[in-house]
Amino acid sequence: MSRSFTGHPLFDTTSYLEDLADFHCHPSIPQFLGTLPQATGLLRQDYEISRQFLLRYSDVAGTFTRFRSEVQRFLNYLWVTSGRTLSQTDSDVVSAYFKTLKNPPKSWISRGVFAAFTDSGGLRVPNHVWRPFALRTKDDNPTYSASQASLNASRTALQTFFKFLVSQQYLLSNPLDEVRKRDRKAKPQLSNDVEADVRRLTDWQWAYFLETVTEAAAQNSKYERHLFVVVTMKSLFLRVGELAPRPLEDGAERTPVFGDFRRKVIQGEEYWSYFVFGKGDKARSVTLPDAYLPYLRRWRKYLGLSGTMPEQNERNPIIPSSHGDALGKRQVQRIYEQAVMLTVERMRDHGFMEEASQFEAIKSETHYLRHTGASQAIESGADIRHISEELGHASAAFTESVYVNSDQARKRFEGRGRAI
Repeated sequence: MSRSFTGHPLFDTTSYLEDLADFHCHPSIPQFLGTLPQATGLLRQDYEISRQFLLRYSDVAGTFTRFRSEVQRFLNYLWVTSGRTLSQTDSDVVSAYFKTLKNPPKSWISRGVFAAFTDSGGLRVPNHVWRPFALRTKDDNPTYSASQASLNASRTALQTFFKFLVSQQYLLSNPLDEVRKRDRKAKPQLSNDVEADVRRLTDWQWAYFLETVTEAAAQNSKYERHLFVVVTMKSLFLRVGELAPRPLEDGAERTPVFGDFRRKVIQGEEYWSYFVFGKGDKARSVTLPDAYLPYLRRWRKYLGLSGTMPEQNERNPIIPSSHGDALGKRQVQRIYEQAVMLTVERMRDHGFMEEASQFEAIKSETHYLRHTGASQAIESGADIRHISEELGHASAAFTESVYVNSDQARKRFEGRGRAI
């Protein structure tokens, strides 16, 4: 890798964001600012207003990470490459920045994702392998290419940032408003399929699936567990392993319990959330839809638990076995498969042979429920940033690349309506 990169990481994790007000843990940052040709006082003002912006999102991990990445990348470009300050930012600067996003200098690209700062002698020092751009591939000769989803995410972050600067009277107007759309478009990738395949159920398949399992539970209580598992995984965007005990990095085991459902009050309104300890030992919180609550109450009634809703610190496993401990991942997977096959049999009984074959083909693919729930939420108008956080994704750009393709949907529906 070329060592001609002359920029510098600017913002550490949320736990250090307050400390960055005076740089007492990060002495390399003011040293870096002092090497730039712009007036140091102006650069410090730029830095402080940017830090204030990021503080607004410090309690939302996914959003903070995405905004921090974009802001420090833009400031590096602005100060080092463009030689300007925030108050001098105009549409020309932003247009040129988007060209850099699509084709960054090699010295600005790292092979892998690295932390911006590391510990050394009680201080936080810049990580020498960190770069504003990162290649996430093991190919021997990779080529950096920005996807349209990542450019859209950059635009969203900058739009929010510039609006904040305008609201604080730091900028007179939003420079992004004048940037041409073509400057924000990614280069075409002829080697890739232009239409992403989102593995989700159709609305009809989901409605039929839910109706089948609901009827089965009404006729035989042994299917109450199937109904709860299917509805919970779909409504709360869960992976199958997030409803079962899982080993932690320290060798202990964590079991999902009813105490993970938590009552909260905001602006005088009650709502419920579910605490998920998911893949990679990453925690997240998912808001319970109001329409989901009757299913939770119904499940608790079937289990014979006291109280219609969970109590704080309640330790009963969410999906208990006949012995009182929690069902394992494979058992939860089997419950899903049994529910799918119930639906397949009912489809065949109703004469839906082709639909039954299609549904049987995904009998072991539980992620269809997670993808269906997220897709329907986004299509109903939910903020993609919020859904991304509840899915546990690292960025909204990734969520957008997986779930969102409204232009393609509109084109296909219009195409289906053409006359022969």
